Amino acid sequence: MQGDVSVRPLLWGGLAIAATVLAVIGGVFLLLHLWGMPPDTSRVRLPYDLLRPGPLLQSAPQPDLAGYRADQQRQLDSAAWLDAQRGIARIPIADAMAMLAASAASAPQPAGGKP
Repeated sequence: MQGDVSVRPLLWGGLAIAATVLAVIGGVFLLLHLWGMPPDTSRVRLPYDLLRPGPLLQSAPQPDLAGYRADQQRQLDSAAWLDAQRGIARIPIADAMAMLAASAASAPQPAGGKP
């Protein structure tokens, strides 16, 4: 059984990992020193000009959402001119569907009898 595991590569691998960890720790301390922060700093405080305000949130957005949805539904259910000079209008969805169904029913059928 002797000779199954080579110890030398394991030692070199362990030493490489230890050296990497020590290099990272040394790099962190070096950066903290260059940035003027003591190593025992528990929290990094940003200068005030780097802070960004958070989003302005409403405590109760339900009334605004209900008003927005009602406005959108009103636009879907009403007719209005979008551009009268070019003849572009908005019509209710129900009317548009009825017009589309009527135009599909009056369209000529293919010769085979099946669409």
